[in-house]
Amino acid sequence: MLRRRMLQTGIAIGVLAVSVFGSSSAANASPTSFIAKAVHAGGAGAVAAQATGGLTWYNRSVTVTSLKFYVKAGECGKLSVFGSQGDTVVDAKGWDRCGGTTGTWVTIGNVTLDGSAFSGGITDVTIYVRDVDHEIVGYADCYRVNSSCSTGQY
Repeated sequence: MLRRRMLQTGIAIGVLAVSVFGSSSAANASPTSFIAKAVHAGGAGAVAAQATGGLTWYNRSVTVTSLKFYVKAGECGKLSVFGSQGDTVVDAKGWDRCGGTTGTWVTIGNVTLDGSAFSGGITDVTIYVRDVDHEIVGYADCYRVNSSCSTGQY
């Protein structure tokens, strides 16, 4: 009888521990996805350029996952990805593409931004997409500390 009660108590404590610790988010519940768009007519028109993907945050570095870049037919675009710590750019990558006659999606894949040489590493990632012909820039600013991405264009 005592053994049975100890077993039941142990199981109850185990279930409680799993429910408390298992459902809690990671220590850094960082943003995991983004969409950055450069849109004609001040945001009311057609999408000229767009980037989508995910973010996997590591101790000091970040991997931009499943990165895809779209450019509308007849347009040329630039995609830039910056890993920063405050105002200091730690690592950056960039791509240029024209949409041709039909528009095009390019799968870039996984891109690692290396912050291993910096104490504290990369704390924010900014993705810029630019419609080169019309000078429209869309962005996604993603911050590890407050677990969010803000988007817009200028």
